[in-house]
Amino acid sequence: MKLRNWRLIASASSVWLFVLVPHAGGQNARRYGGGEQDAQPAKATLAIVGGMLIDGHEGPPVPHTLILIDDNRIVAVGTRDTLKVPPGTKVLDAAGMTVMPGLIDVHVHMDTIGHTDYQYWHQTYRSRIQDIYEIAARQLLLYGVTTALDLGGYAPDLRIFKQKLEGGQVMGPRVKFAMGFISNYSDEFVKTWHRGYQSENVHTVDAARAAALKQIESGADVLKAYDGLTPEQVKVIAEEAHKRGLWVTGHAGNPENVIARVEAGQDAIEHIGSFAYGPTVPPEVIRTLLRRRTVVVPTLVISTVQLDAVEWPEFWTDNQRAKSTMPPEIWADVRRSLEHPERVLTNFGGWVRRDSAERARAVFKQLRDAGVPMLVGTDSSTPLNLKTDALWREMEQFTNNGVPPMEVIGLATRRNAEYMKMGQQVGTITKGKLADIIVVDGNPLVSMRDLRNVVAVVKDGHVYKGSTTVAAAKRTDGTR
Repeated sequence: MKLRNWRLIASASSVWLFVLVPHAGGQNARRYGGGEQDAQPAKATLAIVGGMLIDGHEGPPVPHTLILIDDNRIVAVGTRDTLKVPPGTKVLDAAGMTVMPGLIDVHVHMDTIGHTDYQYWHQTYRSRIQDIYEIAARQLLLYGVTTALDLGGYAPDLRIFKQKLEGGQVMGPRVKFAMGFISNYSDEFVKTWHRGYQSENVHTVDAARAAALKQIESGADVLKAYDGLTPEQVKVIAEEAHKRGLWVTGHAGNPENVIARVEAGQDAIEHIGSFAYGPTVPPEVIRTLLRRRTVVVPTLVISTVQLDAVEWPEFWTDNQRAKSTMPPEIWADVRRSLEHPERVLTNFGGWVRRDSAERARAVFKQLRDAGVPMLVGTDSSTPLNLKTDALWREMEQFTNNGVPPMEVIGLATRRNAEYMKMGQQVGTITKGKLADIIVVDGNPLVSMRDLRNVVAVVKDGHVYKGSTTVAAAKRTDGTR
């Protein structure tokens, strides 16, 4: 049976359960079409008026909507016929546009912004890492990502940034952090690896357990089991994470390693390159993924973006979205690295080739057809994978590979939120949830490329992008 309309539910042991849920279309049609409705609130601090609503539940879009927000919570969702804007409320005009939940990216790296030379980047900008974090956070938020999962970094640096972000000193999305990597490389390799200083490199089971506890103590929300780990090491990492309600994601090296890691307790697999030696996924891999209810984050964009940049370099070297979100001297450095995108094909061991993208599509189709749950993450900013564009590109890859647009939007909002254990807070435009909402000039149900045109961003009820007016107050002298 193909699991299409599945919902992620985490049990107490952090094992992910996938259950079929009814399609929300009929419910939403009743909700906004004159049946069950949110009551009119007496007050609101912000109203989003007009536009076509895609609420994250994957039901039919609703025209001429009106969303009322009080402080940081959604207090009513309806239409201009069922709700009114309370006097004195700030108004964000969304007429003629798409209104939808803030997007969620379940694989980002806050310490990179698209430069094509990793080694140079980490050597040059490590002393300015807080500046880079702020640029990355601003890029994500201004282009529609209101929640993100950071899967790397150096824990002491990240703790400083997390404090700034949560304290409102810098603008950015809600971020959960892995607080680094746990790997099992040779010590010699780690000395020259550009991310070596971010990793807890372990060679024994006891060291793996200690590394997991250290990262949990550092404030990790998820643990990232990186390359080289044995199944026994993954097992103790997963044990310590699951005891505390966390989950484990990470890499796998090949189909046998996928099976071993999943059986050891790894909850999710990042990237799609490890599931098959060629274009065919072994049946035992699919059976294991389904039996263990493992999540796959394919990150298709990391290969397609590099191949596209070789063919169309001007869309990277002259990317106005990226340019507008970073200081001129940093953009100049990033841009210089983009001038010869063909050199980037030597990254990641030189595996990015046209046939690698084709293999990825074949693997994606087999996993999807089998019902393996897949979510939307970008690995931004790997080389050329600019945060201003990464998520819409990944979503476009999903649609290019046969996933219906409404389902893709549901993946990048509600289902990603459930995976991050935030489904009760964000991911849909629903009364009572946090007000994370974006307005798009265009229709992503027709083309995901329209998500480049994010004209308004609301996070936690605050307007970070877009302009507002104020609804007229009631007159007390009997006139209008």
